[in-house]
Amino acid sequence: MRLARRWIIGSTCLILVGLLHFVYWDLVEVFDIEQSESSAPIELLWWTRHMPWVYDEVRRCGVFECRVTNKRKRLASARAVLFYGTFLETGDFPLPRSLQHSWALLHEESPKNVAYAPFDDFLQHFNFTSTFSRYSDLPLTTQWLPSAHDLISMDYTMSFDFKSSNLNVASPSVVFLNSDCDTMSGREHYMKELMRHINVDSFGSCLHNKDLPASLQKDYMDNLYSPKLLRFLSRYKFMIAIENAVCEDYITEKFWRPLVVGVIPIYFGSPSIRDWQPQKKSAILVKDFPNAAALGRYLMDLSENKTEYDSFRGHKLNRSHPIQNEKLLHNLITYPYHMGVPTPEGSLIQVFECAVCKYATYRGPIRRANARHYNCPLVPIYAPLESKKEPNSLAHWRSAMKVGQCQARILKTFFSSNKPYSEAQFAAELNPRIAEDRC
Repeated sequence: MRLARRWIIGSTCLILVGLLHFVYWDLVEVFDIEQSESSAPIELLWWTRHMPWVYDEVRRCGVFECRVTNKRKRLASARAVLFYGTFLETGDFPLPRSLQHSWALLHEESPKNVAYAPFDDFLQHFNFTSTFSRYSDLPLTTQWLPSAHDLISMDYTMSFDFKSSNLNVASPSVVFLNSDCDTMSGREHYMKELMRHINVDSFGSCLHNKDLPASLQKDYMDNLYSPKLLRFLSRYKFMIAIENAVCEDYITEKFWRPLVVGVIPIYFGSPSIRDWQPQKKSAILVKDFPNAAALGRYLMDLSENKTEYDSFRGHKLNRSHPIQNEKLLHNLITYPYHMGVPTPEGSLIQVFECAVCKYATYRGPIRRANARHYNCPLVPIYAPLESKKEPNSLAHWRSAMKVGQCQARILKTFFSSNKPYSEAQFAAELNPRIAEDRC
């Protein structure tokens, strides 16, 4: 009887403690929201000096509010410091770093332009990240897909018969549109081999053999989804979709744009691309073929087979169930950013700012990023060549990544010492290591 009474008393106490716990945190959240409404907003400082905009304004993000500025004199007041990856400078970081400063990194590009970005020695100093990796805090994996509607819309989709009757395009009707010609993925080397086996219309500066219509020549690189360009591309059966680098979840317009216009992408890039196809069979994967000759033979056969060709276009032609990939559907529903949002509030910069604003307001235990937040192989991967040789450019990129690893290690040392340093001091550490092959 006495044990039963103690059990009842103990259980009641646990329930009361639990209730008090939830009430306490509810009160804390209400108090914080009221504080954010009644007191000065916390500050976020863009440290990147080369961003083409200058501002100092209050950003409202739902119940959260932050002052966003790029005035460096506000560093002491900032709760978070924001960095734009493409414009990072190895000698320009805000040191000494205060305990109140969270560092947030926005970097949607491959390591082609920031060779030290993939390394844990560098990434571990950031508390919040937004990259193409699904493991970052604000993933940008599907950023280049304007919307789910664009995947299933028939606005630009042409029938197999119409594509086949397009006498201005040689069989098997393949388009290549690239002007970034020295890539980590060996794109140009693979295309040289493929173009020995099939006709490819190459309109960019890489392996150029045809000119775009005059109306598209001026600014097609700045208008990747212009209606004129989409209509022009839609007449082809296949489009080369080889990324400039191979990283998990690094997926650009190269993959999404042909899907939007009803053209089959010939894809090489993200090893996890099957996770993002609208249906199980939406793209032809270069890695499924031993070499370009085998791929060329397959394209010639497929270009004459209407049933098999259209089986790759289920997201357009299966009107009852066009997107069968549950992971992609979930991402499209819950994803906070895609380039199709036309309002300033829908821009990548403002979405990133709001995500950091929320994190900085309720940051809780200190978080640290790691290599998975960028999730890129440290040795460049290239498309398989018939010659069985490495692309000529691979030695350059392998060396660049080795230097990047060296840069990351030196940055870690400077960050850990937490003292200001200059670009000249950084170079004084880096150059001897490169000269003596100590990277």
